[in-house]
Amino acid sequence: MNKYIFFLFFLASCANPNKLHKMMDKLPEATADECAYRFPIKETIQTITEVDTALLHQYETEFNYMAMLIDSLLSANCDTVHIDKIKEVITKIPCKPITKVIIKTQENTAKQQVIIDSCSKVSKDLNDKLDKQTQISNELTAKLNKVKGQRNWLIWLVIALLFWTFRKVIALLIRR
Repeated sequence: MNKYIFFLFFLASCANPNKLHKMMDKLPEATADECAYRFPIKETIQTITEVDTALLHQYETEFNYMAMLIDSLLSANCDTVHIDKIKEVITKIPCKPITKVIIKTQENTAKQQVIIDSCSKVSKDLNDKLDKQTQISNELTAKLNKVKGQRNWLIWLVIALLFWTFRKVIALLIRR
């Protein structure tokens, strides 16, 4: 009887994805708060300043043309009181045409987390495969060393048997 109660308790306490989705549907505020806490949105603001050189060149040529016209008017011997004021206005260069571009980027960290998790899973699988292949390689290397030892022992055994077989012939050759 205790086994069945434990088994029912074990099945009742399982948290599968369907139960989780149902619970998220019942508590949407808590779900939103938890998602916002775990996966905040990263916001970056980047300001780029661009100078329009073509427009600046056009301003400079227009300024030079206006300065030439005013110089020709001043050399016409017009006596007016406003000459000094005109010279002050003309000597000032108009400001540079500057364009500011503001780039606002909102980055969803939940997608990053999913990618990080999948990459870590793939790297774990690859590391496991690499460990298995390394283990197989080590086993084959050990087997190769064992076979080399056996081969060397057999070569010495064959040499000894040949020497034993042809000992009388070798002894006759040595005496001569």
